[in-house]
Amino acid sequence: MKLIASHPICSVLLVAFCLVFSSQTLAREIEPKPMHYELPNWFKQTFLEIPVDIQDAQSRGKKLLIFFHLDDCPYCAYLLQENFTQGANRELIESKFDVVAINVRGDLPVNWIDGTVYSEKQLARKLGVFATPAVLVLGPKPEVSKKIMGYKKPGVFMELLGFGTH
Repeated sequence: MKLIASHPICSVLLVAFCLVFSSQTLAREIEPKPMHYELPNWFKQTFLEIPVDIQDAQSRGKKLLIFFHLDDCPYCAYLLQENFTQGANRELIESKFDVVAINVRGDLPVNWIDGTVYSEKQLARKLGVFATPAVLVLGPKPEVSKKIMGYKKPGVFMELLGFGTH
């Protein structure tokens, strides 16, 4: 037995097994069950006048980020927790974006960039938001420049926003 355990191939296989096992146990599994969350208090308070929100963001050297969410969505809760309420991602996002939250089932009126007024849920449908969370980035032009659908791990999320891996 001592011979087998000390064989280089066995050592490599043992290390590989440990890495695979530990990466699987450390990977966050999101249970698809309702999970209450609060939107961060630093999100922009707005009348959902998107052209005005874009201008406000630009006046401070920022872009507008729209966070489409659904009440009690566990994927929204984790994306918020991991990127908007904790750690370096939060600080970078807050410094680079004004964030506006829109509920995909909401009825509040939203004045979109083309001047048309939609309810929150109508706007979500118009923009092809079919999963939550969804993140849209607008600016510097009044158009959608990025669209990120669904939960993404923090490094992937930041890379998709254009900030490389963290």
